[in-house]
Amino acid sequence: MTWRDTLEDLKQDLVEVRAQRERRVEEAEAGLKKEREDLSLMAQNLGVAELLGEMNSTLLDGKGEIETIVGWEADEEEEDDSDLTSSISIIDAGLDDDDGDTDVITTILSWDEGGELEIAVDLGLSDEGIYLQINEIEIRPEREALEQGLIVAFKDELEL
Repeated sequence: MTWRDTLEDLKQDLVEVRAQRERRVEEAEAGLKKEREDLSLMAQNLGVAELLGEMNSTLLDGKGEIETIVGWEADEEEEDDSDLTSSISIIDAGLDDDDGDTDVITTILSWDEGGELEIAVDLGLSDEGIYLQINEIEIRPEREALEQGLIVAFKDELEL
């Protein structure tokens, strides 16, 4: 086999390997998209924002603020900002960006009561599956556990 024939064979192998890699990446992206859609649906079904809204209107007379941060949407916005992206790439050079923080929906109720207080609810994906945390304390991803956890977190914030 000549040098040129060897290179041509290698080129064909390379095309096949690249196609396999691309298929795996597409499959992984489709799986992640599905998991994120499931996570968004679970956040709606649990009623995280609604429960925090009820707490705000009932307990805080509407004086609190509710903010929802969808991790993967925030990352897409950062990628769209080319100036920011170039700055981040310099700052983050050599750091592992796959820390899992992007696969989370965070809803925060914050208010001022002799200082800034907040209740943060994180619904996210981990290697073990879906998790639900209130102020960094993991609870069962069920409505009843969420309701109880929010009451406990509110009391803890006010030191009741």
